[in-house]
Amino acid sequence: MKKILLFLSIFLALTVSLIFLWFHRMADRVLVTPVKHTKDATLPATLAEYFSTHTPFSIAVMGYGGGNHEGAYLTDTIIVAHIQPKKRSIHLLSIPRDLWVSLPTDIQGSSDWKINAAYAIGIDDRNYPNKPTQYQGKQGGGAMAKYALSMVTGLNIPYFVAIDFSGFTKTIDTLGGVDITVSPAFTDTQYPIVGKEKDLCGHTEEEIPDLDAYGATTSAELAYPCRYETLNFDAGLQHMDGETALKYVRSRHSKQDGSDFARAKRQQNLLLAAKEKILSVGFLPRVIPFIDSLGYNFKTDLTLDDIRTLISNADDLNGYTVQTIALTDDNYLIQTRSDNGQLILSPIDGIGSWESIHEYLSLTLSGKTVPAIPVVLVQNGTKTPGLAYHAAEALQKLKFRILEPESADVLAEKTSVVIYDKTIKTSYVDALQKEFGKASVTYGIKQDQQDQDHTILVIVGSDYTPRLTTTPKQ
Repeated sequence: MKKILLFLSIFLALTVSLIFLWFHRMADRVLVTPVKHTKDATLPATLAEYFSTHTPFSIAVMGYGGGNHEGAYLTDTIIVAHIQPKKRSIHLLSIPRDLWVSLPTDIQGSSDWKINAAYAIGIDDRNYPNKPTQYQGKQGGGAMAKYALSMVTGLNIPYFVAIDFSGFTKTIDTLGGVDITVSPAFTDTQYPIVGKEKDLCGHTEEEIPDLDAYGATTSAELAYPCRYETLNFDAGLQHMDGETALKYVRSRHSKQDGSDFARAKRQQNLLLAAKEKILSVGFLPRVIPFIDSLGYNFKTDLTLDDIRTLISNADDLNGYTVQTIALTDDNYLIQTRSDNGQLILSPIDGIGSWESIHEYLSLTLSGKTVPAIPVVLVQNGTKTPGLAYHAAEALQKLKFRILEPESADVLAEKTSVVIYDKTIKTSYVDALQKEFGKASVTYGIKQDQQDQDHTILVIVGSDYTPRLTTTPKQ
């Protein structure tokens, strides 16, 4: 009997030790210590408390290349999942990778970077040794990314999830693939083949200068065709395995659907397609072992208890409504250049000014009406060349969105301004009245309902003299 008890004791001790070692290994490879900022002090401490108190919260979801990919830790996929337990809703907010932000420390003489660099800088202690403590170590990448995203959105983002290409592919394959409705169909002839980034494609070293010059004036896939493959995605419902889904969400160079904003929409479609399978009864019991199997391809500051909370709330989460939002140059962002010449995106209010985006998200997430962004078409009703461009330039400095100016069908002595959307803020109306004269501004209804690209029409007349006014309040 004593031998049996001794054996059971040894067996139990070994079992507990193995479990401890497994959890320790998982925590070391996958789970990182959460970093909370001072403003988080009054917020719930655990995910279970967020659900029990019905407090809204967000999770930053990021995808990066990893491995031997160039810019391995640049997060070219950035989605903020905002969860409102009381409203039983989830909003997926896509953030473009080229958005210009100021990070919380002076790094290499400048703290201004594209937002997709935040995670990479946070985990790179060797090249950026002077970061504040909370942005160092394994948790530094997620902490810095959450800081930047909270600044941009004004949202509470206590958690992050980051996964590389290899982990992404494995996840989709483990789910048995996903079904995605492709729209529009697209062809990408410049999809990079992993491992062939520096392949000479049968050419000699002596030919490289001429090839590089050729590629610079035309396109890289013509100079080095073996580095690229052609992707074709037909419109309609498509079943995709992990490798195909990765190509679908990464593709950037098609003529039909090649913008970063189009790619963000595809990434949202992928998350929506994967949601039901991830929350399914069959997959949930395998979540924790599966996360462990991802090893160094996956990082999160969700704790094991937090993950268990998500599992226990799976049935409820499956009933949440899911909506998608995107920050684009069609709403609150504009394309511009940084001081060092990079092509970037900035808020419509100017670099580093996030007020309009915060207001937009606050109204959208609360289900309230969002005021329309004025889109202005300026027409020249005179024989004076360039007068419409002067008017357009004045309005652009006042934060209006401007279409390419054009000539009016008829000559006009007096300037007229017609507003087609009554939800436009009064501050914009005041700016128009100050620029063109109060009597010039009226409200109207478009005669051609198919022409919906502008909400304000300005026809400058012979009486117009450009004069700049102050920026309207956003």
